Amino acid sequence: MYSVQCVARRFFVLCLAILIIAQIAFSKPDGAPIAACEDMTPDHFVKPQSSVCPFTSKLAREEMWSNGTVEVTLEHDRDEFKGFFMMAFDGTGSDSSPIGTFSSDLKGKGKAIDCRRDGTKNAVTHKDRSLKNSVVATWTPPEDFDGTVVFKATFVKSFDEFWVKQLSPTLIVKRAVVSDGVKEDSTTTKKPAVSTTKKPAVQKSDDVSDDSTSTRPSQRLQTLLRRLVSWLFTVL
Repeated sequence: MYSVQCVARRFFVLCLAILIIAQIAFSKPDGAPIAACEDMTPDHFVKPQSSVCPFTSKLAREEMWSNGTVEVTLEHDRDEFKGFFMMAFDGTGSDSSPIGTFSSDLKGKGKAIDCRRDGTKNAVTHKDRSLKNSVVATWTPPEDFDGTVVFKATFVKSFDEFWVKQLSPTLIVKRAVVSDGVKEDSTTTKKPAVSTTKKPAVQKSDDVSDDSTSTRPSQRLQTLLRRLVSWLFTVL
């Protein structure tokens, strides 16, 4: 007959094993899945951080023409992150879908994926778990777009420490004007703008991989594992 202490020890080991398996099964070392486009939140069964995000989104310029490109740098001077997920949105909030396209060249630190499922690369995410202190993504606005744009980024420092939908400074995009058959192009680059967002914004998008067939685990399993994690935090 097992003592109460022995049973408790065995139960704790079982719970720990379940957590380890869950982390392996549901973490995305090769980038966020397409399902993450909905709320930009990783399936890590813990809530996002509500503290000030240590990572920022820096724009190479504050204004640009619609036929140009702009570099967006995700970075921190001293700290490092493992995962990231970023999309661009109409600054007016009139469209909740990502806009524009990203270059696939992230110098080996990430990849561009299609969140709109229209054949365009409108989001970028990590491609492995390596530590990163800076990632540069090149973004192109929609043709003839005229208005403001804001980039939203999710940063993952560890399995249970991540910040969702951190806002970049606002980017002003001006429609390129045709003059004598030639469109104007922007050659003026202003001082880089740095994100000052202190708390996660609220909108809809999640974690992302190149596999468009990726799906989330069932809500019932997610709820069960979240309760298990909460219980362990209470007991330990």
